[in-house]
Amino acid sequence: MDLVAVLIVRDEAGVLPGCLASLRGAVDAVHVHDTGSADGTVAVARSYGATVSAAPWPSDFAVARNTALDRSGARDWVLSIDADERLVADPARLRALLTSSSPAFAVDVDNRHDELPYTHRPVRLFRPAELRWSGRVHERLVPDADRPAAPRDAAHLVHLGYADARIRKQKALRNAELARAALAAAPDDAGSLLDLGRSLVGAGRLQDAVGAFERLREVAPGTRHWVLGTDALARLLLGAGMDDAVVVLVRQLRGAGVEGQYCDWLEAQALAQLGHVDAAWRMLRGVRDVVDPAGRRHSPAHLAELKRLLGSLVGVSLSGDSLFAPR
Repeated sequence: MDLVAVLIVRDEAGVLPGCLASLRGAVDAVHVHDTGSADGTVAVARSYGATVSAAPWPSDFAVARNTALDRSGARDWVLSIDADERLVADPARLRALLTSSSPAFAVDVDNRHDELPYTHRPVRLFRPAELRWSGRVHERLVPDADRPAAPRDAAHLVHLGYADARIRKQKALRNAELARAALAAAPDDAGSLLDLGRSLVGAGRLQDAVGAFERLREVAPGTRHWVLGTDALARLLLGAGMDDAVVVLVRQLRGAGVEGQYCDWLEAQALAQLGHVDAAWRMLRGVRDVVDPAGRRHSPAHLAELKRLLGSLVGVSLSGDSLFAPR
């Protein structure tokens, strides 16, 4: 069973060496698909032994990834990875996964973020004959299905692309333009409205993001897109200090079946900012894990710090395991 790492790149000469070095000994081959680099990216890829293909940027991430997939020649298994990511793997354990009958595995991605680090678990390890990419902006592998998770000690990724606020904003602006192009063809497409809102948040265009999320809530009530848009709107308004509105939105999320601990974490912050510290502490103290509706697992360190802060305000001393013990 061959495993081929497949990347799409553009002007990534600065970060690509670290990615390619992390793949050594873990994959059988690397294919880099370039979409218009002018900085030596192609030469870097070839210096590490990668095969290279090239095509103009199609303004569509799924199109670019499917082109890379087709030109890679991969037959058995593909690891999809970006230039600003690093593979952390046990080659023997990773190789053992390839004997599975499953067509794909979800892989933990630890995101280093300039504001709030988090981990999410997208499908990145898959059989290319059975899955394809879909989605202009936040592309995903289809058909959609629950996929088993690769054990972290077999393989996980570290994403560095959000650690620099300047680079994160540039990417967000690019993604916002892609989402607007999609909406020009389908003005009420819920997925594109979600992509636009998220991208505008990353670009610092907060009022425009509110408009995109509100429109999404109007056109797609009761859907998963509505849940994701409502959550994104609640977190945006929390940062803006519109805490009464956040409480209302969190209660809507609860009614839609969003996980209780996440809702408690979000509502407790709004209550604390409203001055209801005791109520916020009662809500937060039983929270042990923060996983949002998109499946992103937020840093335990940030949860612990929030508990310490609220605990100090209500006169509770916290240390060690007591940070995560329900009371």
